[in-house]
Amino acid sequence: MARGAKTKKIKEQSSLFDLSSFLRTAPCVPMLRKLVTEWRASGYRGATSTTRTLLNYWFLADHKLRNGQLFKYHDAQREAIETLIYVYEVAQARTRKDLLEQYVSSHNELRLPSYDEFARYCTKMATGSGKTKVMALAIVWQFFNAVREHEADYAKTFLIIAPNVIVLERLKSDFEGGRIFNLDPLIPRELQISWEFDCVMRGDAERASAEGMLFLTNIQQLYDRTERKQNGNDEPEIMTEVLGPKPKDDVSSDLTSFTEMLTKRTGRLLVLNDEAHHTHDEENEWNKVIRNLHTSLPLAAQLDFSATPRFNKGALFPWIISDYQIRQAIVDNIVKRPVKGIAELEEAKSNVASERYQGYLTAGVERWREYKEQLQRLDKMPLLFIMMNTTEEAEDVGDWLRRKYPSEFGGEKRVLVIHTDKTGEITKKDLDAARKLAREVDSPDCPTRAIVSVLMLREGWDVQNVTVVVGLRPYTSAANILPEQAIGRGLRLMFRGQNYAERVDIIGNKAFISFVDDLEKLEDIKLDTFEVGKDKLKIIAIAPQLPEKADYDLSLPRLSPVLIRKKTLAEEIEALDVLSFTFSPDPLPRKPTSADSRKFQYQAFDILTMEKLFEREYAIKDVQRPDEIVSYYAKLIASNLKLPGQFSALAPKVWDFFQNRAFGETVNMDSPAIVQAMNHRVSGYVVLNVFAAALKEKIIEQVEPSIEGEQRLLSLLEPFAFSRSVLEARKCVLNLVPCDNEFEYEFAKFLESAKDVYAFSKLPQQFGFSIEYTDNNANLRYYYPDFVVRTELGEMWLVETKGQESLEVAFKDRAANIWCENAMRLTGTQWRYVKIPQKEYEKLQPVEFSDLLIFIKPYNLSPS
Repeated sequence: MARGAKTKKIKEQSSLFDLSSFLRTAPCVPMLRKLVTEWRASGYRGATSTTRTLLNYWFLADHKLRNGQLFKYHDAQREAIETLIYVYEVAQARTRKDLLEQYVSSHNELRLPSYDEFARYCTKMATGSGKTKVMALAIVWQFFNAVREHEADYAKTFLIIAPNVIVLERLKSDFEGGRIFNLDPLIPRELQISWEFDCVMRGDAERASAEGMLFLTNIQQLYDRTERKQNGNDEPEIMTEVLGPKPKDDVSSDLTSFTEMLTKRTGRLLVLNDEAHHTHDEENEWNKVIRNLHTSLPLAAQLDFSATPRFNKGALFPWIISDYQIRQAIVDNIVKRPVKGIAELEEAKSNVASERYQGYLTAGVERWREYKEQLQRLDKMPLLFIMMNTTEEAEDVGDWLRRKYPSEFGGEKRVLVIHTDKTGEITKKDLDAARKLAREVDSPDCPTRAIVSVLMLREGWDVQNVTVVVGLRPYTSAANILPEQAIGRGLRLMFRGQNYAERVDIIGNKAFISFVDDLEKLEDIKLDTFEVGKDKLKIIAIAPQLPEKADYDLSLPRLSPVLIRKKTLAEEIEALDVLSFTFSPDPLPRKPTSADSRKFQYQAFDILTMEKLFEREYAIKDVQRPDEIVSYYAKLIASNLKLPGQFSALAPKVWDFFQNRAFGETVNMDSPAIVQAMNHRVSGYVVLNVFAAALKEKIIEQVEPSIEGEQRLLSLLEPFAFSRSVLEARKCVLNLVPCDNEFEYEFAKFLESAKDVYAFSKLPQQFGFSIEYTDNNANLRYYYPDFVVRTELGEMWLVETKGQESLEVAFKDRAANIWCENAMRLTGTQWRYVKIPQKEYEKLQPVEFSDLLIFIKPYNLSPS
C-alpha cells in the first residue's frame, strides 16, 4: 500500500466497559495458535536451519543457572517467539493486510491500517510474564539469520523504544553491556563464534560499528498536556514528572543522535516498542518517528509488546499475533493470584481521607503485618500499595501511616507519597529520588514499606514485593485505566521458579472493588476471596531445622562432568577415511526412481546411546552444480551434529565421498547423471548417516570425573516458600518435607516409618543438585532426583519415584547409575540408585527400605 493511503474507518467502538468486546481475543490469534501448534509438531518445517537450531536450544535443552536451579522459558514466551517466527519466516505475512487476510475469518468489522509499508506485529503478554525475554529471543533470531542465512530479509540492527524514563532504565538494566545475552541461555555454543554484538544506550558516545548493534532509547509520553486534557484525562501530572520531563513538541528530535548512528548502518532494522499501547494512534509522533526511520534504514519489522494493546475505547489491536491473558498467567503461576478482601466496613462521614477510610487503611496495614511476619524467614520485605483519589488525600494518608505506625512506617523513607507541591510541580531533587526508588524498591536494603499514589503506576514500576493493594478511589472510563492496570503493579512474582502459588491481596471500598470485579468479567476468571480480619495468612517456609535435626543432615559430593564435547575437530575430520565407509545401498543409485526423489527422511541417533534423536524431511534444492550439492550436505551435517565452524573441513570430505566412494568407483563430478544422482533422496539419506556414524565417537570426549569442591550439605539450603503438600518428619533435616505430588508424600511417610532408614530428604530444586544427561534429541539436560536416603548401614541412595514413564526416564536412569558408581569410587561411600514405580510400589506395600531392592534393574554403562 502506498505511503499515506487511507481506507475507510472501523465501525464505532463500544464504550470502555462494554465487556463483550473484551471477552474475545484478537482476530488473528485463534487461527495462528492452531497453525503454530501444528508447525511445532512438524519439527518447524519451513524454518531455516539456523532458526531450528535456536528453537531446539531454547526450548528442548535444559539450562542451569549458576545456583544450580533450572532456567526455563515458560510456555507463553515460547508461543510468542514461535508465532513471530512463523508469520515472518514461514508464512511470510509481512504486512498487516496480509495478517488480516490470511488469519481472520471475517473482515466485516476490521479496517486496513492507514500505513502498511513494513511488517508490524503485536505480542500481547500479561504484566509480569516476561516480555523482555521475548524481545531478546527475537533479536537473537533475527541477527543469526541475517548472519548465516538471508541478510536481505533479516536485521542486524535493532532499536528498542521505551515510553518513558523509568521503563528505559528498566530495559537498560537488562541490555546494557549485553547483560541479558550473557546471562540468559540465548546463544547455542555452536553459534557463539558468529556473535559479534554491541548494545548502545541513549547518551553513550558514538563507537565503532559491530556486526550486530542494539540501540536503546525512549520517546517518553507522546501527548502534550493540552491534548491529554482534551481527551478527558484530567488526572494530575505527577507521574509524568516522575517518569520523565515533558517531551518536546517534536519528539523525533530526541532520536537525532541515534538516527545519525543508525543511518550509518546497512541492511535492515528491527524496531521493538515496549509498552506499545502508546502506539495505538497511527498519526502520533511515535509512529511517525518509526516511519521516518524506515525511509533511511528499511525495517524488517516493527514489534509491539504490551499487556494492554488496546485502542482508547477498548478494542484490541488487530495486528496482535499472540495473546497471553492474565487469566492464563494466574493459572500458570506466572504472576500472583489476586485475592479480594471481603469486609463489612463503612466509610466515616469525614472529608479527611485518613478518617473517612480508616477502616480500610487499618485492614490493609494489618494484612501487611501478617505478610511481614510470614516473609521474615524468607528475607523478604512486603510492600503496601495504597491508591487515593487526590494528591492531598495521598499526602494525608502518608502522614497518617507515619503517625499511627511509627515503628513500621515512621520516618521519611519508609513511606513514599507520589505527589506534587503546591505549584503542581515536583522539584528536581524529588524527581531524582522518586526515580531512584523506582529502581531500588525491591532491593533488600531499600527502607520503603509503603507507596501511596494517585495515578496508577501503569508501567515501568516492576515491583515484585507488593503483597497488599488498598484501593480507595473510583475508576471511570474518563480515566482510560483498564482493570488489569489497576492491579498490574502487584502481579509480579517475588519468588520465581518455585512451587509456590503467590498472591496479592486486594482491599478497597465498594467503588474500587466493583472495578476489580470487571477484571473477573474481562478475563472470565473467578478470583479467590478472604474475610478481612478473620482469614489469617499462612506461608509455608521450607528450611533446615538446626541445631535440633543436625544429626539427620545429609551431603552429596560434587562431581565434575563425565562427558564433554570436543572444541576442535578439524584434524579428526581431515583424518576421516571415506573409502572405508560402509552403507546401504552400496553403491548409490545413479538414476532417480520416483517423483519424490528430491525429498528424503533423515533419522538422527544419540551419539552416546544410539537412540533415535529426531526424524526430519529435507527437500533437496534444484541445483546444477556438484559444489552446490556438496555445500548443502556439508551444512546439514554440521548443523545436525552441532559442529560449529566445521563446514570448511567437512565439505572436502563430502566431495571425496561422492567422487571416490559413493558410486563404487571414481566418477566425474560434473557429469549431469552424477549431479542428478547426488540430488536423489537416497544419496541425502546415506551421506548424513555415514558421516554421523563416522564422527559420533570423535565429537564426544569421555573424561575421568573428579571431586569438585566441598560436598553439598542439605543444612546449607536457603529457606524457600512452598505451597504443595508437606510432611513433618523426624528423620529429615528440613523442618518439613516438601512433596510435589501425592505419591511423593506417601513415599516420604514410608521413609519416616522404615526402621532401616536413618535419614532422608526430598531434594528440592533449590538445593541445586542435578545430574547431566543427553536426551533423545541430543540436548544436554539436567536430572533432579527426588530423594536421598541414608540407611542404618551407612549406605547412600538416590531414589526416583515415578508415576508414568517416558522415553526420557531411561536416559535419567543411566545417568544416575553412572553418577553413583563414580561417587562411590571417588568418595569410598557406597552410593546406589533405585527407581520406584508407583503401581508396583502400591502392590508391594513395603515395610522396610530393603524391600525396595526388588526394583533395582541392571543397566549398560557403555551402550553401543
